[in-house]
Amino acid sequence: MSKPGFGRRVLLAAGAGLLGAAGAGLFFRRRVIQTLARMSKLPEFYETPRLLPHDPVADRRTIYVARDAGPAANVDAVLDRMGGIEKLVGVDDVVIIKVSAQWWNQGMTNVAAVKRVIERIIGRDRFAGEVIVFENVHFRLQNSSGLARGWTRPSDRNVDVLGWNKLADLIPHFERLNAPVSFVGLVDGGLNELADDHWHDPKHEHGVYGGDGRGPIGPNEDRDGYIWDFQNAFRKKRSHVDYAQTPLTWPVFSSPRTGVVVDFKDGLFKRENGRRTKLDRKLVFVNMPTLVAHGSTGMSSCCKSSMGIVDMSAGRMGTDPRVADYQSVHHFGSPGAMWRMAGPLAHFAKLVRKADLHIVTAEWVAAAPKDWDGEVNDARLAAECAHHAGLVIAGTDPVALDAWAARNVLMRINADTREYDLNDPDSKLSRFLRYYREVYGSGTMAPELISVA
Repeated sequence: MSKPGFGRRVLLAAGAGLLGAAGAGLFFRRRVIQTLARMSKLPEFYETPRLLPHDPVADRRTIYVARDAGPAANVDAVLDRMGGIEKLVGVDDVVIIKVSAQWWNQGMTNVAAVKRVIERIIGRDRFAGEVIVFENVHFRLQNSSGLARGWTRPSDRNVDVLGWNKLADLIPHFERLNAPVSFVGLVDGGLNELADDHWHDPKHEHGVYGGDGRGPIGPNEDRDGYIWDFQNAFRKKRSHVDYAQTPLTWPVFSSPRTGVVVDFKDGLFKRENGRRTKLDRKLVFVNMPTLVAHGSTGMSSCCKSSMGIVDMSAGRMGTDPRVADYQSVHHFGSPGAMWRMAGPLAHFAKLVRKADLHIVTAEWVAAAPKDWDGEVNDARLAAECAHHAGLVIAGTDPVALDAWAARNVLMRINADTREYDLNDPDSKLSRFLRYYREVYGSGTMAPELISVA
């Protein structure tokens, strides 16, 4: 916004002068643009998006809720009410299950629930496909494995399997059964300036933040890793001189068990004779997030969970020079409008892949009390922020699931609800979900249009 006596023409003239003084050097050019951007912010970038009207017929949704029977039985209940796993999974399908594993305790997908979903899939009549459980936790172990953080760090909550204490206990269990199940920890392509931060793990026993430094998969490369698509970057003008922009990224990874290649955007392939061949098999994507209050977006669950699929090194804090003028998804609206990260997340769901089914494991959920210092103690970890909700919530519309969970779980907890109060149009979660709907083009927030089965 132009200040009195400080019009856009003056601003641009000043910019030209500064650019001339700085010369053609890239460093000085960026510094000048950053300065001018701070001086000419567009108010609409920081304002609450308007609530797009709902269609009373097309936007009607049914979600499935089970409670208080334990995670495994709750999973059985919602799947049965939906008509069984057979309605989603065919006999030869490859099913990829995305979990939340960057944190532990109430910040992690409930392990018993994941175990039961896998059992239901591989127990399907005549099942001859396979299951791959995956996530990018944006940390890597010393051996470069991405199965870090919640995979290896013991948890006090959200495990609920006798004798187990972490997500990685799933791995030897299904190995002993010789089941068609494998586990993949995705690793970012670029290094990150935040690698030395302790992330509530001072000795880095459960992972170092950042990627492996290989960068994106090149046009003539056939390997696992990440595609960085700059042509389809998500962009929104935030000042008179610059945009917030994030490359579209998606992973390519191989099944450790069969070698089947999962290109998250383009489907299933096999590698033979130095090339990839498309497979005529169905890829089914099941998203299994946990439910937590979140300081930047108000809440983290279905809509935000693809943050654990994209490459976080492709933008701000990433050290690859190709992304110097971009923000990572997490920093898209920073500073001042972090909830704007809903834009690139919805863009990813629209252009790359959306989940065929979301199963929210709200057994233990995270919500901080008022005046909680999140810089010192993370609500996803601390016992004081753990609330036993005892729920599994399932459906296909991530906006409807998030909206229902906010109103019926988080807003009913005796905690600081300001950031995720959907009755307040200016709360972070209201802004986040409104913008997600706007970019994706659908999604239901209206409670009267959401039915529970």
